[in-house]
Amino acid sequence: MKRVITIKKQECISPLLFIIILFAFIYVSFAQTDLTQLETRLKNHITYLASDSLQGRFAGKPGNELAMNYIKEHFKEYGATVVAGSYFQSFPFVAGLKLDDNNNSMEVSILVEKMGIPTEMLKPTKRKWELYKDWKPMRFSQNGTVAGEIAFVGYGITSKELNYDDYAGIDVKNKIVIILSDSAEGQCLIKEFKPYAELSYKVNNAREHGASGIIFIKTLSDSANTYYKFYPDKMFKNSGVIAIQGNRTQIAKLFPHEKPMLDLEKKINKEKIPQSFILPKVTLSITVNISEDIKQINNVLGMVKGTDPNLSDEFFIVGAHFDHLGWGEINSFYKGKTPQIHHGADDNASGVSALLELSSIIKEHPLRRSVLFISFNAEELGLQGSAYYVKNPIIPLEKTDFMLNMDMIGRMKDNRLNLMGTGSSTRFSNIADSLAITDSIKIIKVTEAYGPSDHASFYSKNIPVMMMFTDLHLDYHRPTDEVDKINFEGLARLTLFAEHVLRAVDSYDTKPDYQVIKSADTSAAPKERGYGKVWFGVVPDFEENPKGLKITGTAGGSPAQKAGLQNGDIITRFGDKTVKNLYDLTYCLKEYNPGDVVDIYIIRNDKEMKLKCTLESRK
Repeated sequence: MKRVITIKKQECISPLLFIIILFAFIYVSFAQTDLTQLETRLKNHITYLASDSLQGRFAGKPGNELAMNYIKEHFKEYGATVVAGSYFQSFPFVAGLKLDDNNNSMEVSILVEKMGIPTEMLKPTKRKWELYKDWKPMRFSQNGTVAGEIAFVGYGITSKELNYDDYAGIDVKNKIVIILSDSAEGQCLIKEFKPYAELSYKVNNAREHGASGIIFIKTLSDSANTYYKFYPDKMFKNSGVIAIQGNRTQIAKLFPHEKPMLDLEKKINKEKIPQSFILPKVTLSITVNISEDIKQINNVLGMVKGTDPNLSDEFFIVGAHFDHLGWGEINSFYKGKTPQIHHGADDNASGVSALLELSSIIKEHPLRRSVLFISFNAEELGLQGSAYYVKNPIIPLEKTDFMLNMDMIGRMKDNRLNLMGTGSSTRFSNIADSLAITDSIKIIKVTEAYGPSDHASFYSKNIPVMMMFTDLHLDYHRPTDEVDKINFEGLARLTLFAEHVLRAVDSYDTKPDYQVIKSADTSAAPKERGYGKVWFGVVPDFEENPKGLKITGTAGGSPAQKAGLQNGDIITRFGDKTVKNLYDLTYCLKEYNPGDVVDIYIIRNDKEMKLKCTLESRK
């Protein structure tokens, strides 16, 4: 029996009639798709993609390339064709950071007093510290040279709420500051200081107080002389200051005998009183030169041509990222001491497996419109693959009608599915309601279309989107996200649900309208991490810009939109504070209240501008 899918639902068709029509074509779909066989194929895909041999599919690593070729071969096998002559779209990727011993140096000058010799006649004792042993640049340090006096500023905190300021009564302008960090990122030894524990905050505060350089030392613990991970960080690369980590034992030797570092640390912890001072008779010279290891990696694409001569030059995009965290190099929640493979069975081998099987289903029974299937790379590192695609589209964006994203859809419980982006087109809410009935799935509609996955890149380009997601779990970004925890029956049903979404959107003769969502869900931003009480509403562009924070757009109805900020603007100052990155903006917002009017300084088309923005409360 040949399946006939075309449904020309005009605006005049009632929702009830639309549901009846959907019942008809979905019944045929289920009849022709053997769920058991589909489950088996999905399991085979995930078993391979989440296997030890792929070592977590970290972007730029051999396991990532194995996954890439696996997806390509299955596109070929299933009949999805090349686009622009290839199954691959190559883009540059910063695979790592490199340090050259000859271009990174640290020299300490100490003036040692000698009996009977005037201070002005003394010559300082100089010693070069050894890279990796005595010190190491932080991953977010700027390149350059800094020299001068040193100041100890405790935890580097300025807080009106706590009535505590490590910078009170001390001028650190053009000085190198020593700052205590925690024993490990994410830990905080003093409960009250938790909102100020992040390194990004400490950098921002030191820079705003005029410090020319920062030396981080860990608090006393078993990990006191271990160095932070050294990896590319697109969110925090542009810190605006030279920053290193010092060996705690070596740094302690710079403190005067009457003020030993450990005693000062204990006193701060006990009394919550700053102990900041300028170290006497000591100066430093630090040179940092970090270079990037740039590789070419790929998105994987396959196309199924549409059947309608009048619509086949219009496209739907179906996306699912295939990269994951490797051995937990970045963004891992694993706290064990022994590195382990982060398998990423749900995140996002589940979405990739559905993408592959969906390409086979659509190839067998095409839509009226063409469908471009894209498995994106480097999503875990800031949506890099999808961000590159929308800036360098294979299919013109004006011909891209809709984007459906699948990310973490392998753990469906109680027939529940989170469907994001239902507010990005006026049609999508009714479609979601109809499919919830026909597919017997409890759909949790989320109007918001911006979010931490690849659909956000498309929504920022005025393309309606939906994203399928079965919720977070305790194995998220941990080695325990493994194949045996996948709900394969549920995944098979969601693969067919994705098909039904495509067919429902394709049933209209006109493309879905793009709708600006008038409110954004900001309630999820945890206040304890220092986000404050106000809403601004910009969408960051993780493309590096040395001038400030570049944005891709604003949330609908947000203060930023009302102030006139636009896609491509570079925010350089927020009020009287410099903005270099997203973290800087976050800490600026913490200082304001709803109703405050602030001057926003931006660069637009190489011209400096000032906009006024009235901040609002979080929704």
